[in-house]
Amino acid sequence: MLGFLKPAEGCTVDQEDGAPWPVDGMDAPNTLFVRRRIACGDLVEAERPVVAAADTETEGEQPIVPEDETREIEQPDGASETETPPRARRSKGEK
Repeated sequence: MLGFLKPAEGCTVDQEDGAPWPVDGMDAPNTLFVRRRIACGDLVEAERPVVAAADTETEGEQPIVPEDETREIEQPDGASETETPPRARRSKGEK
């Protein structure tokens, strides 16, 4: 990627596929086409727009889950809390 680029003031620039380059800018791929647009001044570096966070919860705050909705994790037969249960193994002849 070459960075975040937008069309120069008063310019309309098409992308390689013919779609118009967004006026607000976009991440530019590192291609000969884009490098030519930069060299002739049609595309210029721009500041990436700041996107507001959609999450309204404060950081570090855990969601409240009622105790009656939590459940205990059941261990499989032959396993304790600290060891992995044994796996069934196939012989090399079975597929």
